[in-house]
Amino acid sequence: MARNFVTPYSNVLDIGCSTGLSSKRLIECDEAQKTDFTLIDISEPMLTKCKEFYRGRRNVDVRYWDITEGCPICCCSVIISCLTLQFVPIEYRQKIISSIYNSLNKGGALFLVEKVIGHSHTIDEVMVKEYYEIKRENAYTEKQIKAKRKALAGTLVPLTIKMNESLLEVAGFRKIDTFWRYLNFCGIIAVK
Repeated sequence: MARNFVTPYSNVLDIGCSTGLSSKRLIECDEAQKTDFTLIDISEPMLTKCKEFYRGRRNVDVRYWDITEGCPICCCSVIISCLTLQFVPIEYRQKIISSIYNSLNKGGALFLVEKVIGHSHTIDEVMVKEYYEIKRENAYTEKQIKAKRKALAGTLVPLTIKMNESLLEVAGFRKIDTFWRYLNFCGIIAVK
């Protein structure tokens, strides 16, 4: 999806890049290296892996950046935030989304992938139950599932899709749609 919005001589920002895999295909498609990619995270171990992965790519800048300070670059044709904002305290999210909007070129797109909560407790419980069942099918033990759930408690704070869309609208986005949904995970595209 993002390939449709990347323009030459613009910037692409990957917020919470982890090891850099979310941007990999976009970077590979830019054979002439006419686009600059900035990948940011606050996890030094992830940044180390990401820097190693992109070593030698002159148009890829991997750096430490706390997104609560706003976007570090402007003139972006694409901004990716994959499973990142859910870890940011809610009181910072509107400022971040507004900073993202201001950093995008007109016609640029934000790709926001987040864990979401359902509109009803009953449906949300079913989605979470199915998610944990998938983890079990993928050889996670009950101990591992519980440990991960405990580690994320109070750290990962998901919103509903409508709440995320509201943050986008307040920032100025008018073209917003869901491009992907699987259980309690959702991908939203917002175009400036």
